[in-house]
Amino acid sequence: MTWEYKVSTGVLSHNGEFIAKCYSGAGESRDKPEYESQRNRGPIPRGIYFIAGWNNHKSAEAIILEPIAGTNTFGRDHFQIHGDKKGQPPGSASAGCIIMNGQDKRHMIYDSGDTILVVR
Repeated sequence: MTWEYKVSTGVLSHNGEFIAKCYSGAGESRDKPEYESQRNRGPIPRGIYFIAGWNNHKSAEAIILEPIAGTNTFGRDHFQIHGDKKGQPPGSASAGCIIMNGQDKRHMIYDSGDTILVVR
């Protein structure tokens, strides 16, 4: 079973079931797949990612996403699923990561045992 994130709608689903409304990318590039090649502004590039583990170096837990061979990341890296940043306006935390607020939802992804995220 897999997780799926649709860039243009921001919808994260698991096995076809809606889980959360998210966003990816910044400013005018937010949620627009045609800007996926823009470093630090565009959304996460479409492709297949391995849910690789946790990163909690910034006080909030984030899920590490590693592209699977064949996914064109346009030289971009360090993709994660994390929440909005404290002290910044809501909706401004993404430089290409998927932003999903609610640590409990991020735990649900990781704890599901399903390690594939398809980004469309």
